[in-house]
Amino acid sequence: MSTSTQKPLFGADNNAMVALVSINLVVAVTLGLIKMIYYLEGHTILQYETEVFDMVKLIPTKWSTQPWAILTFNWVNPGFWVLITNMIWLSVFGNTLQEASANKHIFPIYFYSGLLTAFVYVLLGSNTALLGSHVGVIALALAALKIAPKTKILTSIAGGIPTWVIAVFYIGSTGFTLLNNSWQQITAISIGALSGIVYTQLLKKEIDLGNWMHQLLRWFNNSLSPKN
Repeated sequence: MSTSTQKPLFGADNNAMVALVSINLVVAVTLGLIKMIYYLEGHTILQYETEVFDMVKLIPTKWSTQPWAILTFNWVNPGFWVLITNMIWLSVFGNTLQEASANKHIFPIYFYSGLLTAFVYVLLGSNTALLGSHVGVIALALAALKIAPKTKILTSIAGGIPTWVIAVFYIGSTGFTLLNNSWQQITAISIGALSGIVYTQLLKKEIDLGNWMHQLLRWFNNSLSPKN
C-alpha cells in the first residue's frame, strides 16, 4: 500500500485532516456572513435560501443548471451542530489514518466519495436536496476500519478504544439517522461511502487514485517556490 512515511504535525502545510476541517469551516463561515448581510440589508431568510444556499446543494433536477453543486454539496452542512459533529468525526478517523501513515490519502477519499455520491444521486433522480460532509466522513471511517481496525484512540479511557469499535458505532448510528431520508439519498450515500473501501483495496494493488492530486499539488507548490 502506498502511504506517506509519517504523521504530519498538526499545523503542517501537508496535514490533510486539518485542511479538510478548515475548508468545511471556511465554507460555513462564508455562508454565515452572506446570511448576515442578507439580514442586515432587510432581505428574508427565504431569499437567502433561494439565491445562495440552494445554489450549493445538490438537486438532481437542477444539476444541469448548477453543475458545480456536484462538487460543493459535501462541503456544506445544514446547521451548526451538524457541522461540529461531522468535524469531530472527521478528525477522529482522519487522525487514525494519519497514525497509519495514510495522511495523503485522506483528501482523495473524501473527494471521491462525494463525487461518486453525486453521480449516483443525479442518475437516480430526486427533487430533494442533498448536502453535508457526512458522506466523506463515512468513507473515511470505512477506510480507517479497513487500514487500521486495531489502532486505539481515546487512550486515556481504559487503555483506548479500537478503531473498529468507534467506526462500527459511528456507521451504525449514522445509518440509523439516514433511515429518514429518501431511498435515493440512502442508496447514493451508501455507494459513495463504499469508495473508502474501494480506494484502500486499490492501494493494495499499487493503484493510487489520488496520485494525480499529489502531482498537481507538487506542481502548484513548485510553481510558487522562488526561483534562483
